[in-house]
Amino acid sequence: MPIRSLRLFLLLFLLLLLCSGVASSAEVQPAALKANIRDFVGEDYTYAIDFLFFDGLAAGELRLTETERPNVFRAELIGRTLGVAAWLTSERTQEYSSLMELCPDGSMRSLEHTSRILKRKDGEWKDRGKRYRFDYEKSEVIQEKSRDGVYRPGKVFDIAKNLEPVDILTAFYNLRMGVYGPLVIGTQLRIPTFSSKGMSEILIDVLAPETLDAQGSSPSSGLLLQAKVDPEVFNTGNGELFFLLNDLGIPERGIVEDIVGLGDISGYLDEKHM
Repeated sequence: MPIRSLRLFLLLFLLLLLCSGVASSAEVQPAALKANIRDFVGEDYTYAIDFLFFDGLAAGELRLTETERPNVFRAELIGRTLGVAAWLTSERTQEYSSLMELCPDGSMRSLEHTSRILKRKDGEWKDRGKRYRFDYEKSEVIQEKSRDGVYRPGKVFDIAKNLEPVDILTAFYNLRMGVYGPLVIGTQLRIPTFSSKGMSEILIDVLAPETLDAQGSSPSSGLLLQAKVDPEVFNTGNGELFFLLNDLGIPERGIVEDIVGLGDISGYLDEKHM
């Protein structure tokens, strides 16, 4: 399987999680949103990802823990290839980890976001990573790159006035807590974030579920979200992704269609979480 396709279905998994936990009526009811980050501590979700005619090509994990530092939490998101896909991709694992701080208003802000790619090459493990550290006193974001666990100084970016960028995992929990407001069909959300180019944004459109009818999916209920991120965020190409949330607010399905003519990529929640 081409590395480009691997990155795309890992991106599908990440964005699928970004939108989870939101109630699926036409407008989110306040009672359906958890207002306290501690309500999510201890969650441990698993996902499976299919490609073309193959099932279970990759697996994903999401968990949240509270650190020993007051009001600081760690979110971890891991995607790894399995079986034949693992052989074709050098047993590739992608890890995303965020340290985030609880603010007085109940929202979360990013303190540090790390991404790593681990794979075996010629019998040896290779570890490449990137880290962003958020310094709010200086209004700066510091980027560092790593090789085999050793970080090197990188670029320093200024945070734009009146904007507080968040990484994708911090955005995920803010969405679940209703920080960005209720989700209403027709609404578009622009969430400030960061990439190696500097300030960027996560774009989310809230759609009616029947929007997928043209593709033959015909969902009978739920809420559909269309998401797009800067291609720099996950080192992947452009693409529009669709996510169907069920009536419990759980993302049952995510679809990226016609990837370079190879077909669809889909991700789904493990049955034990249904």
